[in-house]
Amino acid sequence: MSGYSGGGLMIKCEHPQYKTKPKYICKESDGCSERKSPGVQDEWMENGDVSLYDDTRAGVLMVFFRELKAADAGTYRCGVNVSHYTEIFTELQLNIKHDAKYPKSVTEFAHLGEEVSITCQIPEEHEIHFCKEDDNHICQNISSSKVTEMNGSSVRNEERVFTVSISNVSVRDAGVYWCGAETRDTYLTFISLTTKIQLNIMPPVVSHEGESAEIICPYDSIYKSKPKSLCKGKCSTRDRNTLSETVREEKETKTDRLTLNDNVTASVFTGTITGLTAEDAGKYWCAVTLERDLNYLYTHLMVIMNEELNLTKYEGDDVSIQCKHHDEDQKSFCKAHEASMCVKDGDLLEMIRDDRFSFSDEASTGVFTVNITDLREEDSGIYWCGAPVITKVKLSVKTDKLNVSKVSGYSGGGFLIKCEHPQYKTKPKYICKEPDGCSERKSPGVQDEWMENGDVSLYDDTRAGVLMVFFRELKAADAGTYRCGVNVSLYTEIFTELQLNVKHDAKYPMDVTKTAYLGEVSITCQIPEPYKVHFCKEDDNHICQNISSSKVTQMSGSSERNKKRVFTVSISNVSVRDAGVYWCGAETRDTYLTFISLTTKIQLIIISNAKVGVSRVSSYSGGGLMIKCEHPQYKTKPKYICKESDGCSERKSPGDQDEWMKNGDVSLYDDTRAGVLMVFFRELKAADAGTYRCGVNVSYYTEIFTELQLNIKHDVKYPMDVTKTAYLGEEVNISCQIPEKHEVHFCKEDDNHICQNISSSKVTQMSGSSERNEERVFTVSISNVSVRDAGVYWCGAETRDTYMTFISLTTKIQLNISEIICVKCLCLFVCSAPIYKSKPKSLCKGKCSTRDRNTLSETVREEKETKTNRLTLNDNVTASVFTGTITGLTAEDAGKYWCAVTLERDLNYLYTHLMVIMNEELNLTKYEGDDVSIQCKHHDEDQKSFCKAHEASMCVKDGDSLETIRDDRFSFSDEASTGVFTVNITDLREEDSGIYWCGAPVITKVHLNVKRNFSMIIIISVCVILLLIGGFTLTVWKLKHKRRGDAHTHLPTINSDGLLYAAISFQSHEESLIDAAVRFSKDDIHSEYATVSHRMKHN
Repeated sequence: MSGYSGGGLMIKCEHPQYKTKPKYICKESDGCSERKSPGVQDEWMENGDVSLYDDTRAGVLMVFFRELKAADAGTYRCGVNVSHYTEIFTELQLNIKHDAKYPKSVTEFAHLGEEVSITCQIPEEHEIHFCKEDDNHICQNISSSKVTEMNGSSVRNEERVFTVSISNVSVRDAGVYWCGAETRDTYLTFISLTTKIQLNIMPPVVSHEGESAEIICPYDSIYKSKPKSLCKGKCSTRDRNTLSETVREEKETKTDRLTLNDNVTASVFTGTITGLTAEDAGKYWCAVTLERDLNYLYTHLMVIMNEELNLTKYEGDDVSIQCKHHDEDQKSFCKAHEASMCVKDGDLLEMIRDDRFSFSDEASTGVFTVNITDLREEDSGIYWCGAPVITKVKLSVKTDKLNVSKVSGYSGGGFLIKCEHPQYKTKPKYICKEPDGCSERKSPGVQDEWMENGDVSLYDDTRAGVLMVFFRELKAADAGTYRCGVNVSLYTEIFTELQLNVKHDAKYPMDVTKTAYLGEVSITCQIPEPYKVHFCKEDDNHICQNISSSKVTQMSGSSERNKKRVFTVSISNVSVRDAGVYWCGAETRDTYLTFISLTTKIQLIIISNAKVGVSRVSSYSGGGLMIKCEHPQYKTKPKYICKESDGCSERKSPGDQDEWMKNGDVSLYDDTRAGVLMVFFRELKAADAGTYRCGVNVSYYTEIFTELQLNIKHDVKYPMDVTKTAYLGEEVNISCQIPEKHEVHFCKEDDNHICQNISSSKVTQMSGSSERNEERVFTVSISNVSVRDAGVYWCGAETRDTYMTFISLTTKIQLNISEIICVKCLCLFVCSAPIYKSKPKSLCKGKCSTRDRNTLSETVREEKETKTNRLTLNDNVTASVFTGTITGLTAEDAGKYWCAVTLERDLNYLYTHLMVIMNEELNLTKYEGDDVSIQCKHHDEDQKSFCKAHEASMCVKDGDSLETIRDDRFSFSDEASTGVFTVNITDLREEDSGIYWCGAPVITKVHLNVKRNFSMIIIISVCVILLLIGGFTLTVWKLKHKRRGDAHTHLPTINSDGLLYAAISFQSHEESLIDAAVRFSKDDIHSEYATVSHRMKHN
């Protein structure tokens, strides 16, 4: 692949089979030490002098060199990390060419609405590529609907010259474009960018009367020293108006209101006109004087007059608008937010086409009139009238005020207003106070959600087209006239006028507290007689919401009592959820408004400690048990479980929601999405039997619970303990037995030893034969076994009650995965050397060129597959990968394998090791201080390995086994003739426990468990106690002897006559302690425990 120095280059490396895997590019000459990768996926990221994009949808890594340098040449790898130890890559050899022709740099100019044509030249044999730089200077593809490609003539096209046309040019089309050549290989696409095009758009110059306007004319750098002129009208025609003398080089020329400047550094010629008037408007030309001709660039200057026209009309009216024009061909009346939007093709837009719009022209006066009949609301907006002198016209078309309503509420009470605009459901709505000039308009801000705004809450119901305004507590200051309206368009609104009166009455609002028990409750209210009854309940935002009609029944009182409009509301089937604040009041309705004045507040307290059900469940001692307590109506409320026999004094709860938490001998999970408390007993004991409450705290005073009676069974059959071994990729069948009447449950322990459900796509349940299935035996199949499937599974019985689900786990299955069932020798041949693709390949055990080789198959050529009994060879020439697959591995298959390519005079090699882990494992249990000997097999004198690791693969480094463990307590003895070496470990320690891998290349898994030795601790403790007893006895004897000596006043006359030493002797065997005696002598008597000496001194 080749690119040009100074040009751009885009490389696309395709890995469709590894879409989400991390991808990289690196330079082989640097040893691939610096791997460049995006870091994040699906986003352009800058890394040094390149930008990268990992497209996970297509599995493509895009690498963009913005400006190629000679140093960029070399050999690259464009690859993907398939796994922690595996990667695949394509080699890329990049050549940097130096050519005066490339890259080219071109500047093009265009006007709004025009079509611009860009000419490019690329190498003939490649496909055309055209793109535009984005804000990050990355060259992106352009919509095919925007660009049309046109080939040049056959004579011209010998050097592959083509033209790209961009139609209907807009301001967004300005920028930097590139064209170049695109080539494609099997896994790579290269785009070499050779021509840079700077496209400048010449928009009209729009400015206001009295201000200044700057006319900017860029030019090609070859014209730097040429004279430039600015003319109103084409500079070469008689009707031109040359505004100034020509200007040369870096100079500035000034007249009364005009300043010309030629910035040769930036290649920009600028004319600035100050104090704009209507006469300055028109078409201007910039000219460069050549030897025989002029080179032109033009633009429009539009002057907006300061005087605006503001018109307010009502629907159905007619209006006439007068506009000035300076040219018979330029009469424009345009609707747009900005005057510049009314320009297209360098001229003003055509006049609006509508039957209700008509135009009359008075040419002699330079004025034309626009007549609009039968005005509509959508005619409101900003218009630009005249050309090139423009007048701004603001037209507002309104509708009449819908209605005027009068309503009263009570100070301290609540008040709800519903403003109805069903024909404008999604339009923004508001309420404002007219005495404030409606300066503060209150609106929800968001739709279909209650929002607080000051002392009111608002809700814009887009389904019904209703604005609801809720005053939580009316004040005297709330009285006044309001507008409740809707913004139909930018200039049009409709509203209803509302006159609110706030009354002061000692009777209203009433405040009542009602206490009730579960069942039915009746609430009495009084409201003004002529109005309709309204009853509602406050939500968490203190908004009074309607209550389901199926819940509430309204009953009128006696006729005598009902003069003051007293009524009763009954709430049936009361539950704890019904506790809270209620309001009753009066509802009135006008044409476009509904008013609800809330006059009586009722605090309803529900007294409940309610038991909603009783469930009974049995499980087995030693097994697991999952309990699911369902409270779907109280999803986020705190939940608990407790034992009634303890008086529920110890309530166990998760503490955190949506997270497993351990609490004593159980684990708990509060699932707030489903409103379920899950309680998992890891290993049931007889003490777990009893009566439980599984409940929820509904409020500070209220809780509900389900009673659970748990029975623990003792059965030698349950729980069962099974070990299964499976191979990677296989399907494993697991048989379980559960009580017949229950539903089957199958789960897997997670890292916290919680048994979690397994994906239904992974597990298929199959019932056994009818005869066998009397005891409810079933089989679970796990397909396509992987390393992640290893672990502890449980199967058991699932039962369900009204509010509870129980899962009794009765069979524990330890599933072990054998990680090696086949080997693949992956021989990757250099992609840039296709000579190897057609060469014969071989797989040998032992080097293929030696006498001791074991050629496993005949050679294979090209895209073919060769099979023998247990061996399959495949040569994928597309991917340059030669693969050998061995099935049904045995110990004899272990060893060193060589992949070979047969060349004309030699062989090319790649080798790998096959290590076979035997299914038979060695389990050893020892105590601290013990010694242990472990025998390991080896097939090669140089390969003796004894490694400690979780996985056998961790014991492999650089294709060879790790060095044997270095520790003075570890020693090795080898019996070469038997192919066995012995590992001796002395003075075992607790940290020696773990998994060891013994032997090479046939590996045995060794589980070594070193426990603490408590016997020595006991011996030392007994020794210390006996020593203390002996010391105490000796002290007592000494004191008695001293008193006796004092009484007789007889002291020995010579040293040998007195007691100089004393020793206490104990037997080391426990059975002889009853005959133990204390003996005194002049000589020390040593025991196995301690020696106690007492020395006498003469006074």
